[in-house]
Amino acid sequence: MAMGLYTLPQGRKYPWFVKKLNTLVSEPTPLSTRAHAILTVLSGTETGRVVILEVGEPLSLGRADTCRIRFDDASVSGQHGKVIGIAGGFHYIDDNSTNGSFVNGTRLAAGKTIQLNDGDRLQLGSGTLLRFSVVDDAERGALTRMYEAAFRDALTGAYNRKHLDERLDAELAFALRHGTDLCVLMLDIDHFKAVNDTHGHQAGDAVLKMTAEVLAKQLRAEDMLARFGGEEFTVITRGIPLSSAITLGERLRMALGLSTTSVAGTPIRVTASVGVASLVCCGKTRDRMTLMKIADQRLYRAKEAGRNRVIGT
Repeated sequence: MAMGLYTLPQGRKYPWFVKKLNTLVSEPTPLSTRAHAILTVLSGTETGRVVILEVGEPLSLGRADTCRIRFDDASVSGQHGKVIGIAGGFHYIDDNSTNGSFVNGTRLAAGKTIQLNDGDRLQLGSGTLLRFSVVDDAERGALTRMYEAAFRDALTGAYNRKHLDERLDAELAFALRHGTDLCVLMLDIDHFKAVNDTHGHQAGDAVLKMTAEVLAKQLRAEDMLARFGGEEFTVITRGIPLSSAITLGERLRMALGLSTTSVAGTPIRVTASVGVASLVCCGKTRDRMTLMKIADQRLYRAKEAGRNRVIGT
């Protein structure tokens, strides 16, 4: 891309700050086609997360729900900063954050832009740390696999129980601090034991994979899906009231009921029961254990009432 042009291949216009960035780079040196610019999160609940940076697509960082990478850190501003790539490389822009942005320990002036170099450490506020790197295909793959192994369930690809607990604690802290809604949905596959007994454990694994895929497609980017254990899954939703979470539970239940997987030519279809709870259901004891207990109790009631239903009150 020639300097001074601000149109993406898709015909979209670059934001105003890309024009500013273009003035900072006189002779761009494009990254190798086999090189990838990445950000690795070094602190917080997302520690180890690898984010692939793309030219022309701003990566917003901050505490707000609208940020692509969100940090539950009181020292991070709602819209703290962003990383943007142009032909000459990648740059970080501080969005006039309250507690500042630091590159390799040096604080940027409010609103200042700086080019990132391989190995640079980017600190947001006092406690959130990231590393900018340029890696090849093999390195990117290895880092991604390490993150996936630490936080993902190997069978379904959903987040694992350990990460669920950490994320829920962080979401609770954010919701209580800002007075926002937070809901949990507990979903259990009905008669899952019968699937294993009738069709074998291979079929059971296929059902679990299908369930995770179906649920994930119904969720927003800011929602979280985790495998709680066995045939149970948990969804965390932020910023929506209990009534909307119940509606989401119905959507998940119906989507799963309409889906089919096949093992050795045999089609298998399952249903699910769902229990939904919100912070408003917890009374004065607004902690993770209480919220999960209420959702689990409602899931049990859905099972007792005949399965394949959602209970949220």
